[in-house]
Amino acid sequence: LAALSWQATNTMFFAFLFIVLPVEITIHGLLHDLGKSVGGTCIGYAMVAPSNSYSPEGDVILLPSNALQEYMSQSTDILNSMQRFFTHHLIETFGCDYSTSGLTLESVESKLKALFERQTSDGPRFDSYVVYYSGHMHPGGDLALSGTASLKLDTLLDWWRETNGDAGSRLILILDTDNAHHWVRQVRKLDGVYIAIQSYQRSKRDDPELGPGVQVGEFTKEWVAYNCSEDVGTNWAAEGRTLKAVYAVSRCWTDFHFHSPSEDDVTQHWDSNFPRMTRPLVRVATWCQGGEVELLCCCDWLFKCMKRKKMLWLPPVVLNTGHGFKLVRTKA
Repeated sequence: LAALSWQATNTMFFAFLFIVLPVEITIHGLLHDLGKSVGGTCIGYAMVAPSNSYSPEGDVILLPSNALQEYMSQSTDILNSMQRFFTHHLIETFGCDYSTSGLTLESVESKLKALFERQTSDGPRFDSYVVYYSGHMHPGGDLALSGTASLKLDTLLDWWRETNGDAGSRLILILDTDNAHHWVRQVRKLDGVYIAIQSYQRSKRDDPELGPGVQVGEFTKEWVAYNCSEDVGTNWAAEGRTLKAVYAVSRCWTDFHFHSPSEDDVTQHWDSNFPRMTRPLVRVATWCQGGEVELLCCCDWLFKCMKRKKMLWLPPVVLNTGHGFKLVRTKA
């Protein structure tokens, strides 16, 4: 507007220009910082399957009635912890399922596909999809389901790719189970998909000098408390810890950015709030910000490459997901 009403000989014009211009720049910078600090949309789903009915070698064993009662109580605590986690971080809850007889492959497939197809009330897909699993994992690295069924990471990724396509959403897996290191290794090698995994490793198995073994859901309780309570200072690097936190991300994880309004969204908002005569300004704004002019394309490629290498060689101990919760790892 100042350019349209330029008055080179009017001192009052320059006086108001130098007053209004810094204020507008300050407001623009404030809104820009607020936009970057606000996290994206996120939806989560938790499922708990029996794990105490398996031996460390993966064989099915029978549990006495008192042990079954104790395990059901522990599973209820796990579900309560995950519901608290979803509520605390404003994550839309898709469901929290628990089955004493185990989860069938058909039910898991239908539930996860429905989760991956879920969209926000405004229409776009969620920025992040969180899947939590607590149960048994076979020594070979497959999730143990009811009967002889199992779920491989490749199968889960096929379901994810079918629904996500080129939308650019993230998948965050949280596994409270032994033998999750198989999935952690595979996730590190993935490319072309935004995926992260959070789990744990036992420092020593069944060592009598370290006291009782790891209880079901112990990692979930510590991780949720760490992410939901500011006064809980969990020391993941403390000596003698039975559980060591571990996470991994795909190679292109650092390229992710939260979904921004499209050109049509900006145009629709502008038409409903500003006069029609100012519509050419929308084209200028989207032309400069939407990527039609990439003046720093080489620098952008270089920054992406550097961030990938940094994540590969120097992964942070604490990784902020942008939704308020963090992925953590225990220093080696």
